[in-house]
Amino acid sequence: MKKLLLKLFVGFVVIPAALVGTLYYLNEQGFFNIQKVEVVLEDAPLGQEQFLKPNVDTLESVLAKYKGVSLWNIKLKKVSKELQQQEWIEGMQISRSWPTTLAVRVKPYEVKLLYMAKGGKLLPIIKNGEFLDSIEAKTAPDVAILDGDAFSKKKELRKKAVDVIEQIPAQGSFSRKTISEVRYDNKEGFWMTLIKTGTQVKIGEDQVALKAARVSRVVDYLETKQFDARVIDADLSKKVLVRLRKDP
Repeated sequence: MKKLLLKLFVGFVVIPAALVGTLYYLNEQGFFNIQKVEVVLEDAPLGQEQFLKPNVDTLESVLAKYKGVSLWNIKLKKVSKELQQQEWIEGMQISRSWPTTLAVRVKPYEVKLLYMAKGGKLLPIIKNGEFLDSIEAKTAPDVAILDGDAFSKKKELRKKAVDVIEQIPAQGSFSRKTISEVRYDNKEGFWMTLIKTGTQVKIGEDQVALKAARVSRVVDYLETKQFDARVIDADLSKKVLVRLRKDP
């Protein structure tokens, strides 16, 4: 019985105490000090690398101050609060990667649209209609630009624009890639400008996916016939109206 109690004492008291003591000693000697901060992007939007790179560089600079801090002592909640101030981050996961790495996995917001403010500043717009900090043109994602002062004042209108643009296919003759500008009219709804031809497309506000498919077929037909359209009005019940450049 005494031997059993001795074994239990060694197993549950002596060994854990020795392990804790060893870890404490190693920690005091700097064995667990952070040497590397690893930032990994998850679900990063395709084609927005030039927008994300300076943001990631800034994040790495912010986190660099934790190098030399023990992984045992670092407060992950504090790090999380700092990352929440980076408005381009939608979600994150922070963890300790023993013995010397702080691992940060970040999910960035996708920029849906841009707005050109006064002075030529480009403001990225995310899915909820919020603005992010202004960026330079050279780092801007390849997305359409909202045109009109109303967009600067009304978040709900920006959110509506995002909802509309999301219903348009990513690829095709009429797609998000072929649209340079989006504007809004209180009576007629959304209008879009095609990059290649400058054609104005009236898309309205409802049944956008259906209308986009119709416009795509019309654009294909116009290109085949080498017609130059000035306006494509898709905001009709069952048809698309085309006004050519020579039309009144």
